[in-house]
Amino acid sequence: MRTIKTMQDVRLIRAAQVFSDTITSFLEEEFLGLKEAFDFDGLDEEFSLDHYGFMVVLEQGDNLRDLSVVGLDRETGGLFGSLPEFVDKVERQGECWYKVVVIYTNEYAMSFVIPESTVADDEELKTFLEANAE
Repeated sequence: MRTIKTMQDVRLIRAAQVFSDTITSFLEEEFLGLKEAFDFDGLDEEFSLDHYGFMVVLEQGDNLRDLSVVGLDRETGGLFGSLPEFVDKVERQGECWYKVVVIYTNEYAMSFVIPESTVADDEELKTFLEANAE
């Protein structure tokens, strides 16, 4: 699991080559889009998602039924019990991933990015994502 709160986090993920350039570019676009949506006029490096809800990129082996470190605990089913505001299936350059937005309060929402390879062997999760995808 990788969390993104600042542009520095995106740059670290890009430098570490944890994900493909396609997904990393998407993460950067999403971050900059949120910066604009929250009407932040400062430098990209000064903007932080701490107060609004940050981005979480899930990886192979993450327990999606217990994401208590990001507020979705096991007792309520983790991501499965979250009732997402929306799920987008994103396809670019032969790659596919899901963007799941979960609203925690009127002022705080988390965005989960789930590469398709992460859910390849989890039929229940694939069904959940497909059923909720817009």
